Amino acid sequence: MQPIRKHKTTRGLSLQKTHANAQQHFPYKIASTSASLFCVLFLLAGSRSAFAETSPPTQPDNGIEALYQAECSACHGAKRYGGYSPPLIADTLRHKKDSDLFDAIQHGLPNTQMPSFQGKITDEQTRALLAGFRVPTERILWNEQDIAATRIEFTGEKRTMPFWVRRKNLTLVVERGTNRIAVLAGSELRELDRYPSGLIHGGIKFDHRYRSAYTTTRDGTVVKYDLTRGALAAKVKAGINTRNLAVSPDGRFVAVANQAPQTLVILDATLAPLKSFALAGQPSAVYLLPRENSFILTLRDQPIFYLVRYPSLELETVAVPEPFEDISFVPQTSQLVASARGGRALHLYDWKTRTVVATLATEALPHLFSTCFFERNHELYAAFNHIGVPKISIVRMRDFALEKSIPLRGAGYFVRTHEGTPYLWV
Repeated sequence: MQPIRKHKTTRGLSLQKTHANAQQHFPYKIASTSASLFCVLFLLAGSRSAFAETSPPTQPDNGIEALYQAECSACHGAKRYGGYSPPLIADTLRHKKDSDLFDAIQHGLPNTQMPSFQGKITDEQTRALLAGFRVPTERILWNEQDIAATRIEFTGEKRTMPFWVRRKNLTLVVERGTNRIAVLAGSELRELDRYPSGLIHGGIKFDHRYRSAYTTTRDGTVVKYDLTRGALAAKVKAGINTRNLAVSPDGRFVAVANQAPQTLVILDATLAPLKSFALAGQPSAVYLLPRENSFILTLRDQPIFYLVRYPSLELETVAVPEPFEDISFVPQTSQLVASARGGRALHLYDWKTRTVVATLATEALPHLFSTCFFERNHELYAAFNHIGVPKISIVRMRDFALEKSIPLRGAGYFVRTHEGTPYLWV
C-alpha cells in the first residue's frame, strides 16, 4: 500500500466500506458488509467452482473447445456459465462489442483478474472463440420454484459461540484456498469456528445487529451463518452465476443479483424466495440504499438502475446518462458518485430527486466502492482512484470540483482512510 497524507483532518470522518471480493451439491457465494465488523480476505490459492445442471451451451469446434477448456474454463466455467469470472454466453454478452471482447482477451482488463493472452491465443483463435460465444444457448431458467427446491435449514448444528463473545468484536477471515470462513474472537483472534463458504465473491454482509453473516458464491449459493449460535443457519442456490448480495438492516430481506439468469432475487430471513425480477442487462451489483427501505441495483451495460422497496417489493426503473457500473455512496446524503468503465466522467447523482447534480470530466472509477471520503477543515472531500491511470483525484464535494491531483507509482485500486490517521492508503 502507498500512504498519502491527508493534511489536516478532523473528527467526523466518514468512510465507504468495500470488500475485495465447493464442488458440492450447492456452491457457496459471499457478499459484503456494512460497518464495524472487520472482514479480512486472504487471497490464497484459487479453485474451480461447481455449476448447476442445466443444458450446456453449444461450444466452439475445430479445436477451439479444447483451447477454451485449457485456458478459460478455470475462471469462466466448463460450460461457460461462469465461475470465479462472469459467464461467456450469448445472453450475457449481447450488449458487448466483438472488438471490446477481442481486446479483453488479447490485452486483459485493468483492475480485474483477466490477464492478457497475447502470444498465447492467436488473433484467429480469438475470433473463433468469440464466434462460439455468440452461438445462442438454450435459455437458462432458474425460477422461484427451482430456488425453493434447493433450500436447506440447519437445525441441528452444534453451538460454537461462547456466551462472553461480543459480536461486534468478531473477525471473519475468508480463505479462498480452503473455501472456508474462520470466525475469530477479540484482539487475540481466538478461532471459534470454521465453516464452508465455497468460492466466494463480493464480500460478507451482516444485518445491523450482527446476528447473522451472509455470503454468496459466483455460482449462486447463498449461505447464512448464525453469529449468535456460531453455526450454519441455512443455504439456498439463488442463481446459476451470481454477482453479489445485499441485506436489509433487520435481516428480513436478502437481495441477490444474478448474471445468469439475469435476475434480482429477493429472499426472506430464512433464505426462502419471495420474488424474482427479470433484468434488462448484466447487473453490476446490488446494495442497500442508505437510510432508505430500498435496494439499488446498477447495470454494467444499460443506462438504467433499479430500486426495490421493501417490504412491498415494488420495482422502479430509473434512466441515467450512462451505465452506473461503479458507484460509491456520499456519506450522510442522498447522493452517490458513479461512472462507466468506458466513460470519461464521474457523475454526482441524487437518488431522491433522480437527477445528476454535477459531472466531473475525468477517468472512470476502477471498482465499486473504491472511493473514500474524509473531512478537512470541516469540509467533505473524496479521494478517487482511476481505472488504469496512476493518480488520485482529491475532489471537493461541496461543488464537485477537483482540488488536487496526486501522481502514484502505479494505477490504484482502492483508496481508504480512517479518522485515527492523517493518511490516505492506496
